[in-house]
Order: sequence, then C-alpha cells, then structure tokens
Amino acid sequence: MDELERQLERGTIYTHTVLSEQAERTNENEAVVNGLIDVLIRRGLVGADELKRAIEAVRQETAATGQLASVHAAIRVDGEPGPPPVIDCAARLPVCRAACCRMRFALSAEDIEAGALKWDLGRPYFNRRGPDGYCHRSDATTRACGVYDERPHVCRAYSCANDTRIWTDFEAMELNHEWIDAHLGGDEPGPVEIFMDAYAT
Repeated sequence: MDELERQLERGTIYTHTVLSEQAERTNENEAVVNGLIDVLIRRGLVGADELKRAIEAVRQETAATGQLASVHAAIRVDGEPGPPPVIDCAARLPVCRAACCRMRFALSAEDIEAGALKWDLGRPYFNRRGPDGYCHRSDATTRACGVYDERPHVCRAYSCANDTRIWTDFEAMELNHEWIDAHLGGDEPGPVEIFMDAYAT
C-alpha cells in the first residue's frame, strides 16, 4: 500500500500541474471574452483602454466571487534555507498547544519525494491533517513533531514571533483565539483517507 500511495502521489503531481495550467488559461480567456462582450453591449464599439478596463473588472469580480477555475492543487517552491529561528517552543507549548502544527501549507516537490509528511489526497499537495486539525505527524498527547529532523523547509523556517495570526501579544504569550478558532479547525476525512486509515490499523 505504501508503494501504491507513492505512485499515486507521483502520477498526480503531473496531472494536477497540467490541470492548473489549463485552469489559468481558462480564467484569462473568460475574462477577455466577458470583458469584450460587456464593452460591445454598452458602447457599441471597442477601444483598447476600455477593453483593458473591462477585462480587469471582470477578472476582479470573478476572483472576488470565488469563480476562478482551479483544481486546488499547489506545489511550494522554497529558496535556500536560512538559519532556523530561535523560539522557546517548550515554554510556549502549554499555551499555544502547537497552533502552528494546525496550519495548512503546500508541500514542495522535495517534501513529497522525501515522504516524511503525507499530502492531503483530497487537496493536493497540501500537508495532511488529522480529524483533530493537527498535522498527521503531531503527537496527540505531547504535540511534539514526529518527524522533527525531517520536517519540511517551511516548518524549519517558520517563526511564530511576529505572526499575529497566532499571538495578539508574543511577549506576554497572549493567543489570538479569534483567528485560531476561525481558521484552524479539523478536516473531515475523505474516502481515500478513511480507506488509508483503515488499512493502517
């Protein structure tokens, strides 16, 4: 089953990359056509500046209403890793309960190939989270990272020190409960996850 899942990951990387490219082209074509129609109906002629404004207006409206075509797949591209941030996580863990381990992020191709973290089969290629909303590699009791030495670059580079999503006051260790409660909930497992969990047990 591990090899089957690995082959699924490799094959769908290509598929979702192609689909993402097609979705981008579809969005641009739709913006051009709808903008052109709008100008033709309202003005009876086409001017370059008017067409550009109409296209941009349609593009913004489509994005604002959530109608942009997408396959909801993403691959992270990281630069060269810098020095890891120094945060006393042990002192903060009783307060924050590893809120950063509940965040969703896209994995890089290197992360996917390394296999330390699985990606969400229902939302390629974002990190997989358990039903409790935490990373599937987070220990349910201690909240310690189960793959700390192999954790993705984004985890290594992350610092909560200036992250107002997590802290309203970093020094006083005051959490931003409003943002955390609104954005870091659990995920409902899909059929693939249910099958894989059942197989693992």
